[in-house]
Amino acid sequence: MIKNYLKIAWRNLVKNKAHTFINISGLAVGLTCSLLILLWVQNELSIDAYHTNGDRLYKVYEREYYDHKIDGNYDTPALLGEELKKVLPEVEYAINMGDENDNHTFRANNKILKLSGTFAGADVFKMFSYPLIKGSVNDALNSPLNIAISQKMATMFFAGPGNAIGKTIRFENKKDFIVTAVFKDLPESASRKFEYLINWDAYLAEYPGSKHWDNSGPLTFIQLRKDVDFLSVNRKMTHILETYSKRSKSYRVEHALQKFNEVYLHSNFVNGEITGGRIEYVRLFSIIAVFVLLIACINFMNLTTAQSVKRAREIGVASIDAHSLVLVLSYATPVSAADGVYRPKISLQVN
Repeated sequence: MIKNYLKIAWRNLVKNKAHTFINISGLAVGLTCSLLILLWVQNELSIDAYHTNGDRLYKVYEREYYDHKIDGNYDTPALLGEELKKVLPEVEYAINMGDENDNHTFRANNKILKLSGTFAGADVFKMFSYPLIKGSVNDALNSPLNIAISQKMATMFFAGPGNAIGKTIRFENKKDFIVTAVFKDLPESASRKFEYLINWDAYLAEYPGSKHWDNSGPLTFIQLRKDVDFLSVNRKMTHILETYSKRSKSYRVEHALQKFNEVYLHSNFVNGEITGGRIEYVRLFSIIAVFVLLIACINFMNLTTAQSVKRAREIGVASIDAHSLVLVLSYATPVSAADGVYRPKISLQVN
């Protein structure tokens, strides 16, 4: 009997092709759109979440007070990273890094390529999960003439990571660097991708004006020791540069810490405070995904109900002498009285 009802249901679906297409395709499109939006949301939430020490990593930001205004940004002095390790015992590692990737020309093995990368402090591989294929985290960037390159860059110049260590690569046709480490190509979930990292001392030599405490521009990241009170360190950070800077009384700068795993989604500043960022889009599209799914389900239910009402016009009162499962299947499948199918003892009264 069940087999018959399934056959009849299929026959009726084919018979009402337009209704079937609209009903099923509407639900399918709604589900697909919601799924795609939620996949994007999941991807946004996963950015920079792969770092092993992510819960202890922080990014330093500034609050600048001037002309009765407060501006917030991530620009910091180029010497701040090393200084924080000296004056704050709670800091395990600290580095400065270029505020954005630069495209520089490199030459090696008669090949010239322009690649994107930046400068970084020696502790970068101890702090962030950039796995090394060749080289050691302790020696990767411990000299001003050291450079760490990606697996992709090593393949471009030296036919693979195994041939890159110890080789010389020329930077902008004016300085030679020695390859001391090869790191894996960064994952898609990395908010910032680069093909090379050059020792931070080379940055200070390249841009001597950055050695002044009053000049800001680079980024600063720190890793706190385990079981350290973040709020206590953050309070110390507020006025840490007062003895270094020679800025006027009408212009002062405070520093604070932001959890690194929150930076990608929360990077907008209002009056010197972090108030939002891409997280606003994540929330908006999450609501849209739920709304689209809800509309698709309601539309599906309405169309199905409309079809059921059409069938119900044939029925006034039904006295049933049949098994309840048979009754359910009889009326759950889209079969009309005109289908000519045996129904178990059902008497109909048409209004």
